[in-house]
Amino acid sequence: MLNLPRWQVIAIILVTALAGLFALPNVLPGSVLDRLPAWYAQNRINLGLDLRGGAYFLLEADLRGVLNERLTNLSDSVRGELRKQQIGFKDVTVQSGASVTVVLRDETQRAKALEAIRTIDSSLTVSGQGDTIQLAFGQQELTRKKKEVIDQSIEILRRRVDETGTIEPTIVRQGDDRIELQVPGIKDTTDLKRKINQTAKLTFHLVNEDVAQAGQNIPATLPPTTFLVPTREGMQALRAANPKAYEEIQSANPRLTPEQVCRRFQPQCLPVLKRVVVGGEDLDDAKSTFESQQGGRPIISFTFNTAGGRAFCNATRQNIGKRLAIQLDGEIISAPVVQSAICGGSGIITGQFTTQQTQEQALLLRSGALPATLTIIEERTVGADLGADAIRSGTIAALVGTVMVVIFMLAVYGPLFGGFASLAMMVNMLLVFAGMSILGASLTLPGIAGLVLTVGMSVDSNVLIYERVREEKANGRSPFSALAEGYGRALTAVIDSNLTALIAGVILFGFGSGPIRGFATSLTLGLLTHLFTATIFTRMLLALWVRWRRPTELPI
Repeated sequence: MLNLPRWQVIAIILVTALAGLFALPNVLPGSVLDRLPAWYAQNRINLGLDLRGGAYFLLEADLRGVLNERLTNLSDSVRGELRKQQIGFKDVTVQSGASVTVVLRDETQRAKALEAIRTIDSSLTVSGQGDTIQLAFGQQELTRKKKEVIDQSIEILRRRVDETGTIEPTIVRQGDDRIELQVPGIKDTTDLKRKINQTAKLTFHLVNEDVAQAGQNIPATLPPTTFLVPTREGMQALRAANPKAYEEIQSANPRLTPEQVCRRFQPQCLPVLKRVVVGGEDLDDAKSTFESQQGGRPIISFTFNTAGGRAFCNATRQNIGKRLAIQLDGEIISAPVVQSAICGGSGIITGQFTTQQTQEQALLLRSGALPATLTIIEERTVGADLGADAIRSGTIAALVGTVMVVIFMLAVYGPLFGGFASLAMMVNMLLVFAGMSILGASLTLPGIAGLVLTVGMSVDSNVLIYERVREEKANGRSPFSALAEGYGRALTAVIDSNLTALIAGVILFGFGSGPIRGFATSLTLGLLTHLFTATIFTRMLLALWVRWRRPTELPI
C-alpha cells in the first residue's frame, strides 16, 4: 500500500498544484484579474443571493388564461370542421375555463358531428344529450399542458435573464402554477420586472375588411371569427388624453383582453380575424437595426423558420390588396396592405420606436413569448450589507471549525500524523474551491455550512485509518507493516461511509432547489475530494516520510 511509483507521486503533486492554480482567481484583486486571460480569470465562485444580495420573485402563471385560449382555438376548429362536413349548428360557445358547447340544428346529425370532432382531437371528453355537445380536455391532458406551460415559462425566463448579463439566476418550479426566480447581484429590479411582465407575443392576423370599412363604425356585436385589437397609435393617444385610464389598463389584474380594452376605453381599434396567419413560435431570430431609408429610424428585423416562411409566403400571396395586422403584446403596431407575395422568410417591423424599445422587443422576441401571463405575488430584495454580514459570519464559523479540528488532530495523533491529516484537510478545501470555480457554482450561506461540514468530514477517514494503524501497531507489527495494513483494512470502511454520504448529496442536488442545492454542491464536491486526500494524498505523505526516516517506532 505504501510503495508508490514515482509517476503517481508526480501526478498527485500536479493535481494539487492545478487545484491551487484554479482556486487562485477567487482571492486575486480585480486589477490583477483584468490583466489575466479571460478564460482563466472567469473561473471564480459566484456568490449566491443570500451572500451577494439581489432580488427574489415568486411568480404565478395564469393557467386559466392558457386554457381559455386553447378552448377558443378548439371552438374555431370545431366550427370550421362542422362547416366542412356540412353539419348545421346554431352556436359554438366557450364556457370560460371549462368546456366548449356545440348546439346542433338537427339532433339526428349528432353521430356525424361527433365523428368530425374526433378528427380534431381524439383525447377530448364528450358529454351532453340531444342537440347539445359539450367538449372538454381530459384531466391527463390538462396536467400535461400545465407542466408544459410552466417548463416553457422557466426556459424563456432563463433566456431573458441570461441575456441581460445577470450571473447564475435560480429559476425553479414551485407547486403546480408558481415559479421561483432568484437573481443575485441585481440592485434595480425595474427593468427585470418589465421583462418578466411582458409577454412579447407576436402574431400576424388578416384585418376583417367587411367590418372595418372606411367610415363605418364598428358594430356592438362581431362575427365569432373576429375580435377587436387596439392600435399602438390609439393607445398612445389614450395615454396622452386620459393617463388615468391608461394606468388602469396597465395595472389591471387579471390583465384585460384587447377586446375588453377596446369596448371599455374605446381607443382606435381594428377588427381582425382570430385565425393566426403566422405566430411568434415560428421566429428564428429577431434583432434591432436601423432602416436604410426614412432617416435611419430604429426598426425590428425578423427571420422565420422554414415552416413560418412558407406560411407567410402563402398568406401574402393569397391576400394581395388586403391589410395584414402585426399584433405585438395585445396591440397592433402596424397593419400594412399586402402589395405582393413575401417569400424571402424575413421581414421588418416599423413604427414609432426608440432604439431602446427595438432592442428590448427584439430580446423578448428572440427568447420567445411566454405561454402564460406571470404575476409577481411575492418580491424580496436582499441588500449587499446583509450579504456581507452573512459572509463575515460564515467565514468566522469556518475558521473556528478548522482551527478546532486541527487542534483536535494534533492533540490526539501528535504533530506528525495530526499534521499530515491537517495538511490533507487544507488540500481538500483547496480542491473544493477549485472544483466550484471550474463549475462556476454559486456559494450560498447553506453552501458555507456544507464547507464547514466538509472540514470535519475531511479528517474522519484519517481517524479511521489511524485507529486501525494503532491496532496493528499494538499487535506487534513493524512501522511499515502497521501503516500498510492500517490503510488496506480501513479502506473499505472509508469508501463505504463516503459513498453513502455521496448518494445523499446527489439526491439533495437532484431534488432540491435554491439553498438546498448550494449545500449539496459543496458537500458533494467535498466528499469527492476527500476520498482523494484521505486515501491518496495522506498515504503519499506517509510513504515519503517512511522512506526518508526509516522509523523503528510510529509516533501515534
